[in-house]
Amino acid sequence: MAKCAQFLDKYEYIIFDMDGVITSEENYWDIAALTVYELLNSSRYYGNEQLDVIDCLNRVKEIRSEVFYNDKIITLVKERGVNSNWDLGYVVFAYMLTKKCESYKAVYDYIKESSLMAFDLYEECARLLADKLNLPVELCRRNETIWNMCRDVFQEWYFGSDEFEVFYNTKPRMPGKLSMEMREVPAIELSDVLAVLKTLKDGGKKLMIATGRSDRDVSNPMALWDIRKYFESDAIATYTHIMNAEENFLKEGKKVILTKPEPYIFLKALYRTTCPDGKIIAGDYDKSLLSKALVVGDAGSDLFAAKRMGCDFLAVLTGVSGEKAKGYFEKENAEYILPSIKEMITY
Repeated sequence: MAKCAQFLDKYEYIIFDMDGVITSEENYWDIAALTVYELLNSSRYYGNEQLDVIDCLNRVKEIRSEVFYNDKIITLVKERGVNSNWDLGYVVFAYMLTKKCESYKAVYDYIKESSLMAFDLYEECARLLADKLNLPVELCRRNETIWNMCRDVFQEWYFGSDEFEVFYNTKPRMPGKLSMEMREVPAIELSDVLAVLKTLKDGGKKLMIATGRSDRDVSNPMALWDIRKYFESDAIATYTHIMNAEENFLKEGKKVILTKPEPYIFLKALYRTTCPDGKIIAGDYDKSLLSKALVVGDAGSDLFAAKRMGCDFLAVLTGVSGEKAKGYFEKENAEYILPSIKEMITY
């Protein structure tokens, strides 16, 4: 009979990232690559070509290999704390459009040789874009006009043109895109995902989610695989919570960035989505829970966020770098490193 691994005895709360942990990020990386490719090449944006969306889909692996330099850029920016695939696309697009880098390989080399972490990367990209497009830098920053354009192109590919129009109540710039939602696959065998979640829940653990996906994006795999029932109903924190919180603070005259590696999303899951954002930002919560909580993730942004909030971190090697990430997590002093969530239970 399956039971929780012994090292989990000290934890009551387990907070999972989704992508690279429960869900595979392969589909999102494909979409991020298509986003960059379209923005740079389509005459609807900054290129000169009339793109064929079906041809792009058929060549998506080839396009991704080119755009992300055989996925080396993905690995690198994740180590620098870039979490969202919207941000991944934005960064690569910005360096290429502005000619800061003349090739995708040059993007990789430039970031590798720099010491810039996530928020510094975003700021440099904003300033480069402002100079190139002759726009105020404010319009080129995260969550502003140019970044929102990158996000919308991504969402068109994810939802498909027709569903994008229904969901956002606005016409897509590129018609004819087919939905890529149903290309979702789990990070490990689905039977193993189900066994892990059931065993942990049956073992008395309170399971939570803190993800860079929006509400809509996270609901698809949860419904497809019937896994929502394993998580606390008020402990599924998504990028939608981040966007709403940032917008509400801005209305109060406070400009804050809450995406990982900031710990907000993990705290929002741990202290429940009903907890007022003001309390989370002010640190007005029961800190005794932190020692009982374990964060499970696959990327540097997850680890940095866990450390900032004062929680132990379990790294799984089911992200983009696979086993190669082990050395990185050892260097960054992750409390636990496992091949996958499968090893969180024993038989």
